[in-house]
Amino acid sequence: MEVIMNIGTIIRTALVAATCLNTALMATDLSGFDNPTVNFWYRVISIVLNFIIVAATTYFNNDYTPQGAVGTSITRDMKADPTLIVKLEDGDEDDDDDEDDEYGDIEIGDGSNEVE
Repeated sequence: MEVIMNIGTIIRTALVAATCLNTALMATDLSGFDNPTVNFWYRVISIVLNFIIVAATTYFNNDYTPQGAVGTSITRDMKADPTLIVKLEDGDEDDDDDEDDEYGDIEIGDGSNEVE
């Protein structure tokens, strides 16, 4: 199976790895400078960047919107049953009045019908 990652995922993964390495080096005192002022600012900037990277990674990898929750639900269903075919509609016209549709304007099929 071919795994395709977008550039954002690659960047966030690299930043998290670098942040983890930097935090480990700071905790073991292996990444210090001889000048106390430079060492202080290095630690302050590292901590601030650590918080920013963790916050961005958390935001972009979790469902904070209803659309994100629907997308995750669809992805989980497709992983559970790879024969599912998903047809996304633009959502402008709501031809069906199925209020109980779990995915809104998204049709889920079993692969037996052709998707246009």
